[in-house]
Amino acid sequence: MSNVRASIGVGLLVGLTLSLLMWGLSASPAQAETLTDCQADIDQAKALLTDTTNPNYIDSFTNEKDREGLVGKLDSASTKLWEGKTEDALAILISLRDIKVPTLVSQGKLEQEDADVLLVEINEAIGSIEGLQAQTPTAA
Repeated sequence: MSNVRASIGVGLLVGLTLSLLMWGLSASPAQAETLTDCQADIDQAKALLTDTTNPNYIDSFTNEKDREGLVGKLDSASTKLWEGKTEDALAILISLRDIKVPTLVSQGKLEQEDADVLLVEINEAIGSIEGLQAQTPTAA
């Protein structure tokens, strides 16, 4: 019975994550984004990994090096963003979303529920940067 509940719970989380992603992607380009807004979204994702007082702090890593690696990638995205290299920042975040985080889950190094929470924040950052790019199409 608990496996059925867990499956339903995971299904609901995935559905919620996808709904938030679709909402965020459809709403972001219409919003006036700034570098500061984009940075704040990256910082939100980073806080899930670094701020132990955050109620959504992710504590299911089996190896702290994996956490540190994700933090490093988020820091790299921030650096690229402030250097005006929005395409590079976006590529880093998309890689985290599409490759790195799912790989950690599939290898049993991160629980799916924590990954889902992190992916919502990463998607927010991606949406912000895409919104920023929509305002300044010549920025790269």
